[in-house]
Amino acid sequence: MTVRVVIADDQTVVREGLRSMLGLLDGIEVVGVAADAESALSLIAQVDPDVLLTDLRMPGMGGVEGIRRLRSGGSRTQAVALTTYDDDATIVDALSAGALGFLNKDADPATIAAALRAAAGGRSLLDAGATGAMLRADRRSAEPPTPYEPPDGLTERELDVLRLVATGLTNQQIARELFVSVSTVKTHVNHLLAKTGCTGRAALVRYAYEHGLTGR
Repeated sequence: MTVRVVIADDQTVVREGLRSMLGLLDGIEVVGVAADAESALSLIAQVDPDVLLTDLRMPGMGGVEGIRRLRSGGSRTQAVALTTYDDDATIVDALSAGALGFLNKDADPATIAAALRAAAGGRSLLDAGATGAMLRADRRSAEPPTPYEPPDGLTERELDVLRLVATGLTNQQIARELFVSVSTVKTHVNHLLAKTGCTGRAALVRYAYEHGLTGR
């Protein structure tokens, strides 16, 4: 399957550099580029790409608003955000808007390709940098989170696993933390995905953040 991508970045050197690099990767096709989110949305309506790879801070309509409009408009195109991880609040806003993944602007080609393929398949990809940004933003929040009342029949053990997923731990690390097997952790994660309707670990992190679990 070829992943069709639209790139949005206001810096010509970054935009064209990404176009050239992605053009060398098997299974990735750049079908258009734009200098701002508004132009990207117009382009998406014409070429119907699988993924929008977008900078978050651009003149005019920025990446966060572009992602929000992409999702609210019902587009099938998924969004992956480009970031330097120097603005925690913007990363949190992009995740809440519906970004499925984040990429450092210095990411290597293999990492970028993996993120684009994951997003095209509807899978979340959230690395330690984005997870850390969410946790830091949560701690700096002036208002306490809304008290959490477990919905969807989540058990206490599932909540334990969810909190650890939200800190960026792998299944192996969670197993060591809770003194259980990796297969048990995988079972709990699968239950969490089924009960919450989340599509992957990034969505679970967002779920935990929105329900005030990240600081508990």
